[in-house]
Amino acid sequence: MALGRILSYSKSYKYSYLINILCNFLHSLFSVISIISISPVLSIILNNDTEQKNKTIFFNYSFNSYFNCIVKNFHQYIEILSFKYGKKNTLAIFCIFIVILFLIRNIFRYFAIYFLIGIRTSIIRDIRNDFHKKVLYSPSAFFFDKRNGDLMSRLSNDINEIEISIVNSIAHLMSTPIVVIFHLVALFFMNYQLTLFTLLLLPLMVAFIFIVGNSLKKDAIKSQNKLGLLFSVMEETLNSIRIISIFNAEEIVQKRFEKVSECQKKLSSCVNRKKELASPISEFLGYIIMILIIWYGGNLFLEKREISTEILIPFIGLFFQIINPAKNLVNSISNIQKAKASVRRIVEILNSSKSDLNEKRKSKSIIHFNDEILFHNVSFTYDKVFLVQNLNFSIKKGKTIAVVGRSGSGKSTIVNLLANFYNVSSGKITIDGNNIKYLKIQDYRKLLGIVTQEPVLFNDSIFNNITLGIEKKISTNSVIEAAKIANAHCFIKKLPKGYNTVIGYNGNKLSLGQKQKISIARAVLKDSPIMILDEITSSLDKESEIEVQKALNKMMKNRTFLIISHRLSSPIIHNADHIIVLEKGKIVEQGKHKKLMLKRGIYKNFMDLQKF
Repeated sequence: MALGRILSYSKSYKYSYLINILCNFLHSLFSVISIISISPVLSIILNNDTEQKNKTIFFNYSFNSYFNCIVKNFHQYIEILSFKYGKKNTLAIFCIFIVILFLIRNIFRYFAIYFLIGIRTSIIRDIRNDFHKKVLYSPSAFFFDKRNGDLMSRLSNDINEIEISIVNSIAHLMSTPIVVIFHLVALFFMNYQLTLFTLLLLPLMVAFIFIVGNSLKKDAIKSQNKLGLLFSVMEETLNSIRIISIFNAEEIVQKRFEKVSECQKKLSSCVNRKKELASPISEFLGYIIMILIIWYGGNLFLEKREISTEILIPFIGLFFQIINPAKNLVNSISNIQKAKASVRRIVEILNSSKSDLNEKRKSKSIIHFNDEILFHNVSFTYDKVFLVQNLNFSIKKGKTIAVVGRSGSGKSTIVNLLANFYNVSSGKITIDGNNIKYLKIQDYRKLLGIVTQEPVLFNDSIFNNITLGIEKKISTNSVIEAAKIANAHCFIKKLPKGYNTVIGYNGNKLSLGQKQKISIARAVLKDSPIMILDEITSSLDKESEIEVQKALNKMMKNRTFLIISHRLSSPIIHNADHIIVLEKGKIVEQGKHKKLMLKRGIYKNFMDLQKF
């Protein structure tokens, strides 16, 4: 059950919940005492004689008699105080006493809220942390049908909805019944006939809650899904703003956004209107009950004389205090129904990744790369379409293998399979005879370094970007040496703060060539025996390509390289020990550069087309 998954986060804070419940219990106790204490004050003001009190207050019902005994003792004590200090002084004493009671009541109320805030914020923090962790450790296939904007919407809006609607409501559902029950018990002892009469409309309120709640749940699911789509459209706009501008597509993109926004607005309005309907109707029903109490209690007082003004007025006061908790109870149930859509969207992510389960089966460690990586009859399909099919090749230690081909031929799929981002559909990939599927993923990936076409950098210092993922303390000299190998040291030292310069979101304060050099420096510092270069020069101008090529030449000593490229003019391709040519996911040619050129096949055609 999705809601149960969210509620499981509460287990860690059970002691805080117990303190919260205790504070709510004491708050309820002092609420009842403070209201009942008004009865003696009314007695002083109304100045009823003892004989009249005995006639109007005490009767032969067992429940009421217990309460009346307490009231009788109060009145006797009042008489003693009135005789000793006078009625005015006694009235002042009781007024001060009631003020103190209300003060204590509100102190316990504050502490109940104080501990509740700690519970609420801690639970939401834990959910956010687990959500981010699941996304972080999910296999790459998980993101095939996920939009980044939708994931951001879940992390922000859906979790906020859970905080407001679920966590708060659960707290109300734990504390509010204490208040309601405590007050109802007190009312029952004051006058059980009047109390039973007030409960007649309770089934009507419960029925109303479930009707509105079920309707809210359906609309909320649609609203949250549309909000995720809205975030995705906004994300696309931010990522494509230059293309939109150059093609004068602002109006089209704006209309697209407005269409989604209008749809989400209608759904959100519908949800919130239904949600807000719960509060006034529940309050209206509460006031109907209060008016009926006054009518029924007034009849008891006027006709049967079974209740006194000292009882009727505190009774109404106590019931009036129940209205807000009861309303909160109604709203809490309504909010939980509304938030079930958000709960389902969050739990879908929390339960989606099976990587942890797979990891338990991967018991074999690997520390060194000694011989070769072998692709044996490897195929991979997505949506029943083969991306690569029956691949057979090996990567010997210390050798450079280049994989070339048109866009969509399956080059990047090979990288993803080698890095174990995807599991092969058939066949196997082995390293030194070990199937990578059964290796401990973190140990295996320590053997791999990767530099991609689009350098991935963080809004942090250059030093921290180069040392990314390295847990042990790294000296500045080690980072500088890595930067020198990557031909990055010269431009880094000219920056205002050198290696401590913060480079902005995705390194936008640097040129593409500079970002690529930092990526290479990161790979050099990791010192992995196997390096993967995925189209790293395809987006660079000629001058930057030459600089990066120099950096690669320094880095390639004593390492094994898998190079992915569609630019065949690069010297790094020509000098490769073995070149694999892909076409529609299959190997169509392979060999060294000179051999493939003499063969005058697909590779030679690619070269001629690129020269042309």
